[in-house]
Amino acid sequence: MNVVETVEAYCRQHSLFQPGETILIACSGGPDSLALLDILARLRPAYDLRLAVCYVHHGIREAADEEVPFVRQEAEKRACPFICRRTDVPALAAQEHASLEAVGRRERYRLLREEKDRLGAAAIAVAHHQDDQAETVLLHLLRGSGLTGLGAMRPQTGDVIRPLLSITRGEIDAYVKERNLTPRHDETNDSVQFTRNRIRLELLPALRQYNPSVVGDLNRLAQIAQTEDDCMAQWASRLYEAHVRPCPGGAGVEKKWFLSQPAALQRRLVRLLCRNATGTERDIPFHYVETIRELACKGAGKQFQTGSVTAYTTKAGLCVVVSQGVKGRRRKKK
Repeated sequence: MNVVETVEAYCRQHSLFQPGETILIACSGGPDSLALLDILARLRPAYDLRLAVCYVHHGIREAADEEVPFVRQEAEKRACPFICRRTDVPALAAQEHASLEAVGRRERYRLLREEKDRLGAAAIAVAHHQDDQAETVLLHLLRGSGLTGLGAMRPQTGDVIRPLLSITRGEIDAYVKERNLTPRHDETNDSVQFTRNRIRLELLPALRQYNPSVVGDLNRLAQIAQTEDDCMAQWASRLYEAHVRPCPGGAGVEKKWFLSQPAALQRRLVRLLCRNATGTERDIPFHYVETIRELACKGAGKQFQTGSVTAYTTKAGLCVVVSQGVKGRRRKKK
């Protein structure tokens, strides 16, 4: 199969879009997103797709001012409406004492979702490919992630679809050359200031000396982790529904039963209890999970409090509730 056929087969396998839908394409003008735009435009007639293109100007690079008209031109060549949204990432990052990477990603998806909702689009298409997936697996591995992190990027996450996860950077470069596309280069991709760039520019080339097929093998690892993570999540959810009971401000579980479960399921149950209390599992790092697990071994009246949740023990139970002063959202039992 050629690249377009490979991408089409991947989209069909994972039901990334349906005939007649509107798709918003995130395009920076680089080789990956330009190839994504071109491929989806070629698939458009067969699926009666309506495509729109959005460029997010982060306020970081002067070159972005020149990329906006370029991406507009590429969108218009393919009869796609074009939108440019602007944000000042450096100012926001300084104000929040956060990294450019984290704030840039948050703002990019916030603006893309605003445009998706305004257009009534079914999804946002982004240009992540297999080399990006390999980098993400390594990034999460270096952070000590579990199965969920090793699963890295899914074909679809909520309203974000990734049609190019079926092909490599090399295949994209060959496609760009074959189609005579003239993508722009983002010089920040060359900076080793950013962790992901160091992984791409330094770590992956070093690993290829040990295993020339490392990108494909890391993608296979991600697929294995995804399926096993899904299995574990389903198992934990069933146990949660069967054994967890509501308590004021959150939910709880019988300590004796909880301790009889494998450690892997205990950890997932703790995270589900935290999500029940606050509506999210964010800000619950591994050592918090372990501390809450350890509470189940103790008698009544023991407590552990984080910024978002409070775990405490009764004579027979372990309860996790929203911390005082934090607005929570309890998970409804089916």
